[in-house]
Amino acid sequence: MLARRPALVYHPAVKPLLLEIGTEELPPSFIAPAATELERQFRALLTEHDIAASESEVFYTPRRIAVRFAAVATERPARTVEVQGPPAKVAFGSDGRPTKTAIGFARSQGCTEKDLFTKPTPKGEYVFACRKEPALPTIALLADRLPAIVAGLPFARTMRWREDKTRFARPIRWLVCLFGTEVVRFELAGVATGNMTYGHRGTTGPVCIPAATDYEQILAEQFVLCRPLARRKAVIDSIEKLCEESGGRPVLDPELVEETVNITEYPVPILCRFDPAYLELPAEVLITALKKHQRCFAVRGADEKLLPLFVAVADTPGCNQTLVGRWYEHAVESRLRDARFYFEQDLAKGLEALVEEEKRVTWIEGIGTYFDKTQHLRAICRHLVQTVRAADAAALDRAALLAKADLLTSMVREKEFTSLQGRMGGIYARLAGEPALVADAIAEQYRPVTTDDALPATIEGALLGIADRIINIVGTFATGEIPTGSEDPFALRRQAAGLLAIILRHNLEINLNQLISTTVGLFPTARPELSAKLEAFFQERLEAMLGDKDVPYDIADAVLGVAMEHPTRALAAATALIEFRRRPEFERLIIGQKRVANILKDQQVSGQPDPAIFTEEAEIQLWNQARIIEPQVTRAMAQFDFVLALELLLKLREPIDRLFDEVMVMAEDEKLRTNRLRLMFYIRSLFHKVADLSRIVLDGDAR
Repeated sequence: MLARRPALVYHPAVKPLLLEIGTEELPPSFIAPAATELERQFRALLTEHDIAASESEVFYTPRRIAVRFAAVATERPARTVEVQGPPAKVAFGSDGRPTKTAIGFARSQGCTEKDLFTKPTPKGEYVFACRKEPALPTIALLADRLPAIVAGLPFARTMRWREDKTRFARPIRWLVCLFGTEVVRFELAGVATGNMTYGHRGTTGPVCIPAATDYEQILAEQFVLCRPLARRKAVIDSIEKLCEESGGRPVLDPELVEETVNITEYPVPILCRFDPAYLELPAEVLITALKKHQRCFAVRGADEKLLPLFVAVADTPGCNQTLVGRWYEHAVESRLRDARFYFEQDLAKGLEALVEEEKRVTWIEGIGTYFDKTQHLRAICRHLVQTVRAADAAALDRAALLAKADLLTSMVREKEFTSLQGRMGGIYARLAGEPALVADAIAEQYRPVTTDDALPATIEGALLGIADRIINIVGTFATGEIPTGSEDPFALRRQAAGLLAIILRHNLEINLNQLISTTVGLFPTARPELSAKLEAFFQERLEAMLGDKDVPYDIADAVLGVAMEHPTRALAAATALIEFRRRPEFERLIIGQKRVANILKDQQVSGQPDPAIFTEEAEIQLWNQARIIEPQVTRAMAQFDFVLALELLLKLREPIDRLFDEVMVMAEDEKLRTNRLRLMFYIRSLFHKVADLSRIVLDGDAR
């Protein structure tokens, strides 16, 4: 027998591929997301057409967004594509013959109706056709499809600068698209692609990129560090070196570092100085003034105290650093002078005097003033402190009274210092001689601001933060501004997530439904159905948080079905169930609870069973065992030992199984039937102390 020849393996030719979009300066927050999306859509295009592509990399600066693939196949291979057509019931008549719709679909795919076939889909039976596509040069595909990808990049805001309908974040000034050394020809917004890019604004004229692989080197020669990671490293390393030479270290605020990377093409750090007299200002004020007004980095000494130094980052290679530094120093001096004036003015007035002024400032239109909000804060804090006994009630009430006063201070009202809300209130409270608990609570009330921000460290700060968020959410809901889809203009989802994060972090036994109803009661115009909407809103947020903590969806469903109003208990129960799921007897326990749930479905049952009516030994055994473990389960849950609670409930598995094997629950005798249903209801109530186990999905369940 002749040996079979090995199958030929086709190795298509590959080339590097580069696309650069040159623009006017882009807003810093737009750049990285747009570059990432460009890379994603570019790769999706290649994948859609079965064009092999290697790893890719994004590049960006304020004036350009680019993506480069190290190797891309030069040809889309010939292929057969399966195309979905109309529903089968539309494509074929009752006699099974193709309709005009089917004939038209077949014609559009270059085949006849005899070539059509049907397949089931999630939406039902549909007609399909196989379309043969010949091989196609990659460069032709790119020229056809890339204009739409570039034009469709999403931005928070776009602009028009031509008479046509082209929109982009900023005007497009040049386009580079190279496949190896060959230009991929297309035009967008009146700009044709080529191999000519532009260097730093300080350089003159366009520069040729001979090949896609030369991109970084060519731009580096023109004072552009196009790789963002390289630019970030250059910023951090050079700033740290400058500060080290002066005996300090920079305050490398991550947000400021990222912004600096996104506003420079060739960062040039310059060490500057300010009058040491300004060190009398709080460190937060100095750092914020430098960051928000001039995008400069503060400098700390070995003792962690600020030094009269700062680092400015210019985007002007070869500049006279002495002159540029003086300009920065002059600008910073002016801003720090203003900050000192605001600070001294606020200290002279004090926070308590501003509480009365809150009556003249609207909080939410149609809902009330900031003075009204302050009274709401105090009321909710009084409610919370009844549950969380560890909190100092007097300190919390005082913090709630002063919590919003700093919003009326000169410092916080200035746009560069609005981010200091709360923190400035804490500073002013401490300087006014308020107790540390009061000052700390005021300073912590807005934490967490972002998902990676620190949570309040004190119980008082935690409760004040919870009160602030629930009042904001309920007040906004009361106006009808309820988040829908991606629309959430008042960041209510973020506030709800922060509220829940605080509860979980401090293990607070707060009843969320009671908190909601108490807060709704503060708003006389609130509609009766508002509480239900708020409960659903928080359940959605809690489900998302449990998912982020890797809680399986069915376990989250099981615990939230009975404990949504207790977030801390819900998380503890979910954690215990995840551990318990590994045990072999877990499945039998779940099956028993599913049978209980099925029997009680649509049954109107209430009250305790009467042991005197039991007629079967299995009933008596289950009742007695349940009565023995009930107080033990209650104690275990009081100690947050949900694993022990499940261990105890597991003792009911065999009695439950025996009951179903030996007793007809739905007896013909109404008295017996009602009593047995009450027993089932009682057993379910014990399990519901932990979770609704009937919602757990087992292998083979319909999902």
